[in-house]
Amino acid sequence: MVIVHKDHEVYSLDESVQTVKKILNEFYHSKFEKLLKSNNIPYIITDYEDYDDLVGDYFVGRFAHAHSDVELHSQNFDMLYDYYGEKMWPNQKAYYYYDDKVRQYELLERYGIHIPSITCNDLDELLNNTSVGTVVKSAYGAGGESSFYIWNQEHLNHIEEYISNCYNSEDFFPCIVQEYIDHDYEYHIFSTFDEIYGYKKKILKEYVSPTSFPYNNVSTWTTFSYKDIGGGDYDAEYKALNERELEDFIEFVVDIKTELNTPNLKFDIVNGKVFEFSYLYNDTMQITDIINQGNYLSYDLKSNSFINRNYSSGEISHWNYLQTKSILRHLGIIK
Repeated sequence: MVIVHKDHEVYSLDESVQTVKKILNEFYHSKFEKLLKSNNIPYIITDYEDYDDLVGDYFVGRFAHAHSDVELHSQNFDMLYDYYGEKMWPNQKAYYYYDDKVRQYELLERYGIHIPSITCNDLDELLNNTSVGTVVKSAYGAGGESSFYIWNQEHLNHIEEYISNCYNSEDFFPCIVQEYIDHDYEYHIFSTFDEIYGYKKKILKEYVSPTSFPYNNVSTWTTFSYKDIGGGDYDAEYKALNERELEDFIEFVVDIKTELNTPNLKFDIVNGKVFEFSYLYNDTMQITDIINQGNYLSYDLKSNSFINRNYSSGEISHWNYLQTKSILRHLGIIK
């Protein structure tokens, strides 16, 4: 019996979200349900209200970073892992690195792929360690919603204001301070079960305000839009990775996936340094310029070779179930 945790309603998509994205960002529990049902595997969809429904052979859940969801899953995770161990996704290692940049940087430092940073536990420490040319990030949060960039002296007088504008202002600390990296592209590297692939995105160099860093983003839980310095919509430039570019990341991606024993990871990288990684991410490769053109480069871990994949934007089904299939395969539930 597979126990599938029902996603928190906070992850529901607004009706205005474009059709392709809405399909891809479907609830995780409904994707698991469809796959298990099609393979004639018994399952239960449940939440935390009925503990009798939490006992089975395997457990899979979403456990993302929305505050209302965190409050629930953080109270129940250890109990579940004590029972299921590595027959659970996410497992303990992946779960405790997720959405915790301080912990992530400790791991990344061991592999020499971290961005040097200072951890600040309160406002006084932050004020003493922030200077012009530094980026401040809460240990928690995603999409740049809990970070700001200090690029001139005047900004140093408004740090408390910038914190108050972050969505997790009441839980901003601990935070990290690191030097701004001036680079042209941000790399997004994915590894889903036995493949490594990705793309690079042009980085904005001008920001409306310190808190609009890094994308001049306007966001909610369901939609993200980026603006140029004049306030117009910013269409990021995407480029496919060539063999040499992708090859640079294979070794450490494999090492960290092996250490965490998790089938899926996404790494955000600037100038060869990882500034964040996650076991949970949107299946967005197919809506980039690269996939719209019909192909991308992938490294196949089974054959240890590069493969040119040909997927058009119309082949949504491949992307829709890529992560959920890899999770069930990783646990040995399906082949």
